[in-house]
Amino acid sequence: MKTADFTSEDEVFEQAAAEALERYASPGTDRRITTNARVHILAQYVWPDDSACGLYAEHLAQSLSQMGGRVALVGGVGRYRSTCRPRPDANIVRLDHFCGTRGNLVTIGLECRSLLKAFKGYIRQYVNGGDVVILGSFPPNTVQLAPLIQERGAAAVYWLQDYYPELLRSLCDYPAPLRRAMARRWDRHLSTWDYVVKSSGNLAYDGPNARVIRNWNSVDPGRVRPFKPKTALYSGGLGYAHGVKPFIEKCESLRDEGFEITVRGDGPGFARLPKWIRREAPLLSLSDLVQSYWEAEVHLVAADPRIRTALFPSKFWNARATGRRVECSGFEGEMADELEIAQTAPFHEHRQQWIDLVTSLL
Repeated sequence: MKTADFTSEDEVFEQAAAEALERYASPGTDRRITTNARVHILAQYVWPDDSACGLYAEHLAQSLSQMGGRVALVGGVGRYRSTCRPRPDANIVRLDHFCGTRGNLVTIGLECRSLLKAFKGYIRQYVNGGDVVILGSFPPNTVQLAPLIQERGAAAVYWLQDYYPELLRSLCDYPAPLRRAMARRWDRHLSTWDYVVKSSGNLAYDGPNARVIRNWNSVDPGRVRPFKPKTALYSGGLGYAHGVKPFIEKCESLRDEGFEITVRGDGPGFARLPKWIRREAPLLSLSDLVQSYWEAEVHLVAADPRIRTALFPSKFWNARATGRRVECSGFEGEMADELEIAQTAPFHEHRQQWIDLVTSLL
């Protein structure tokens, strides 16, 4: 197994922990991780990629490293969305595998299969008794890895961002009996994990090992800046799981209020937008991205009203962090209930909830 940014097993963990303590330790601080056990956070995409799930994994890895933890942020070499942000303070392990092409489901399937094999190899080689392994729900076939992690004597934690039996409906609204069978199989896999941490309360799995720790803003907005009046922004992917029709209807109502709407992103829904909506490519610069958040008076968040228990749009948290008006489309049923909770949830505390869970397992 070929890796990058990863030399000898013990040396790299110890060096990363020592460097983190030197950078962040302050007199009188008693929040320290003193155990030699390791935390392995596995995600499909890591820096320099800019996927939301990779960013959350990166935030958690940095926080635990700052406490002196021996942490590895493990990901593939594929690319979801490019970025120009600086390298994070985290011990990054990159695993070689076949890389598919975004939008090509056949090659993405081959990438998922290849990355599963790479993750298995990493777990067998580097995970030991007493460690904690946190595995994100990308790619979806990694849901089967709990027994392998537990065989190594480690705690197995699954970070559930998407409930795939429902999410598949965004590609093909397959028959309800088949969905129920798929859900039963998926839930059996989820039940084997020590913990399943749901990123939102509307996700369909409700086994006894499940708990909810909601996401947070993936971008620090910094100081408050003025907005441009009558501007509305949608920033991020407009993919299969986003209802384009209700989104356009929401934009029409804003246009009637005199707003100018910009969609800055990508995905299959991008091409279906009417010409009166300004369409722009994603911003690569972090400073430009932050500026764009502040310039908008209104932020837009889209969901698919058919798919209510599969996910919760992570872009909501960046919009909410600005304190600006947030307009949502396609939120119905369980997702509408979750939106009501999210509007007042203490999102600044969510990362700390993750830290508390991980440190309790070390």
